[in-house]
Amino acid sequence: MAKTFKVAVLGAGDMGKYHIHGWTLAGHEVVSITELDLETAKKAAEAVGLSGVSYYQDYKQAVADPEADIVSIALPLPFHAPAAILAAQHGKHVFCEKPLAGSLEDARQMQEAVEKAGVQFGIGFQRNFAHGVELVKEWVREDKFGRPTVISSDLLQEVRPKRVMHDKLGNQGPVVDTLCHYLLMWQTIFDSKPVRVSASGGVYAAGRPEISHFKQLAVDTAVVIVEYASGDIGTMTISWCLAKDTQMRPRPDRIFGPKGGAEGAFNTFGRDAGKAITLYVGDRVESARLEERELFQIELGKFADAIASGQPAPVSFATGTDMLKLSYAVLDAIETGKTIEL
Repeated sequence: MAKTFKVAVLGAGDMGKYHIHGWTLAGHEVVSITELDLETAKKAAEAVGLSGVSYYQDYKQAVADPEADIVSIALPLPFHAPAAILAAQHGKHVFCEKPLAGSLEDARQMQEAVEKAGVQFGIGFQRNFAHGVELVKEWVREDKFGRPTVISSDLLQEVRPKRVMHDKLGNQGPVVDTLCHYLLMWQTIFDSKPVRVSASGGVYAAGRPEISHFKQLAVDTAVVIVEYASGDIGTMTISWCLAKDTQMRPRPDRIFGPKGGAEGAFNTFGRDAGKAITLYVGDRVESARLEERELFQIELGKFADAIASGQPAPVSFATGTDMLKLSYAVLDAIETGKTIEL
């Protein structure tokens, strides 16, 4: 029988709710939820039928609770490092949402604390478990598109309702917060490491009253090009500055090469899951239906299985640090106007 772990979830916002649901679906017990607004925490528990849960407003109390085996971090980015370090010091295994940390130094200190404590650490790149990523990677391996290939991705949104996402000193904007999902997807599909980055962008939402209170705004718009050792290229247009209530929508992911291509939502989840990818090979057009997968259940289940078996977590510091370095290389390219060799 698989071991059941007791989990303290830190945060009951959008990602915290996914953690609560994912751990429950994976067969583990959420024993506490931490959130400044306790009513939000209680509603998140009720939504998945949990009872007997402890509620905290201070994550330090949740981490110190001896009942928890795992601390699952879905807090804003500035809290990732202190919460993870404290959890490790209390002997808890740690699962943390991406991005890994607010700086490479914070990431180093997190890893040092986890290794010193001898606990497991996992990071939340759930989108990479999507059926679309698996399928497109298989098609590339089968040479359906020819090589080299180009992947083009879009992420276009309004100014985020969660305003802290625009704070350069907070969640650091979409290049740090969200681009990392696509950087990992491209690397996985190409089965190759990035070698150089170029990018242009800036703060296009400057002057918007809803985010005018921040001392420093993060880059919110960028066009990014990443070249890989395989000769393949990943490109992305990313922005959080669209007009309020805009009807404009991002294009689907596309991959193409000299033999063919495909388009669709490669790494989405939730309401966008289960849609189809269109495959173009020569003059033929086919449609491949995507499986609906509970991505948080999958990734959290794999992390728990790694703890139970004593094996390294499947996605941990190496991946998290690589994606953080690459995100910062994109910001460096925007700031300097130079191509960054990796």
